[in-house]
Amino acid sequence: MPHNATLSFHRSLTAAFVCIVLAATASAGRGEPLPPKISPEATAWKPASIFEKDDKDDKFEDQPRMNLSGAACVPTTPKFTSCLIVNDEKKYAQFFSIEGNVLVPRKLIRLSDEDKDPDAEGVAYEKGFFYVTGSHGRSRKKDKENLSSYVVFRIAVDPQTGVPKTEPNAKKVDGVEPSPRMREVIENDKYVKAKFNKPLAEGGVNIEGIAVRNGRMYFGLRGPSLDKQAYVLSVDAGALFTKADDLKPDSIPLELGENTGIRDLAAVNDGILILAGPTRNEKVSYTVWLWDGSSKTAKPLATLDLSTVTADAKAEILLPLEEDSASIRALVMFDSAENGGAVSFSIKR
Repeated sequence: MPHNATLSFHRSLTAAFVCIVLAATASAGRGEPLPPKISPEATAWKPASIFEKDDKDDKFEDQPRMNLSGAACVPTTPKFTSCLIVNDEKKYAQFFSIEGNVLVPRKLIRLSDEDKDPDAEGVAYEKGFFYVTGSHGRSRKKDKENLSSYVVFRIAVDPQTGVPKTEPNAKKVDGVEPSPRMREVIENDKYVKAKFNKPLAEGGVNIEGIAVRNGRMYFGLRGPSLDKQAYVLSVDAGALFTKADDLKPDSIPLELGENTGIRDLAAVNDGILILAGPTRNEKVSYTVWLWDGSSKTAKPLATLDLSTVTADAKAEILLPLEEDSASIRALVMFDSAENGGAVSFSIKR
């Protein structure tokens, strides 16, 4: 190769290398990780019947089965004989089981007797208790304060069988213990207190995910998302259901991306899975992250390919099915899809 051609080639190669490095550096500086996109498994999930119950005065889009928003299961043997799912439209939750690829709705349990529904957004389980969180936010449809949403519920079950300690009652609150104490935590948090009781459209606080791990309760916030950061608030799980015990509150910002909030949390063996997505209707992909529960960074695992899911559906439930050192198999369910529109993914760690 002639000397001038060789020199030109090396200059081009050097320039290309510099561009690659600068692009990678800029991407890292912007905090925009690009986890690989994964497709759903071929498994066809289906409900044995509808998630109840139809209200004759409601439109179809307001029925519970169109507004499923959180789920968790007791680690029973055999698996998935006792799970709980909530919706953000009614005052009750519903137990269910998983039999193969079939979701089997079971008994209803009333959560609240308040005038308005608690806007239930997430479910977690640990050591004999299901926990259900309200959104702790304003009504998204009418932008009004919803005092009924500022609550976390606890339901005692047998840790071996998952059977509720009190027979589930659909008509009155029985065997459900409420706590209003997360409100004070939000109002005093250094990161998000300025957004408490603000509309979601203005970045207002809205809890969408809950997980409990090693006695610590974590709340994932859909909003606010500030400077590409979403927020997790945490408290002592036992103290939350006392009047005055130290909650030991903490909050951690996690850089998940522009206009990106937390849509669900789920405890796994080595940490907490985060389902992230748009705070409202922004064009933001749904992604899954793994977080150790204490550091200010989370590991991006996957971008979910939801091209086969109903267009208006919003991923709001991340339910681990099985895991090993290499991967986590999880069920994803949706608000605005009938009966949750479940699909499953195998996510590499």
